Amino acid sequence: MNRLFPLLLLAATLLLSAPAALAQEPQEPNIDEIVARQLENLTRTFKLDEVQEFFIDSILQYNYRAMNDAFMETKKTGASNAETYQAISDDWMQRTDEAFERIFTEDQWKKYLKSTYGKEKQRREKRMSERKPSASVKK
Repeated sequence: MNRLFPLLLLAATLLLSAPAALAQEPQEPNIDEIVARQLENLTRTFKLDEVQEFFIDSILQYNYRAMNDAFMETKKTGASNAETYQAISDDWMQRTDEAFERIFTEDQWKKYLKSTYGKEKQRREKRMSERKPSASVKK
């Protein structure tokens, strides 16, 4: 019994502390880490020079923070529709692509469009066009 007591105490402590750990709010993403990983991948894949790295880092920092702020504002309104969050993401990622196109060389942009980034860009553009109400032509 004496040997079992520490094990029972440990088990009881773990069981009592588990609900408190599970009830905590999920942590916000660490945007600095996300941007650093993204920048590293883009630099490696598209062989960015130092000036391009600087601009892309700035764009990612700004756009990811703005997108996260938009998510938080939407969350405050009580919106829980995944399409709403997808639309926000699509908008900010579209802005990011537009900025990248101005920074990349022609060859880098062609490679970007053929990569998984380009494939995601195509899917995003399709979603965005499907969300837009069809414009009626006035005569």
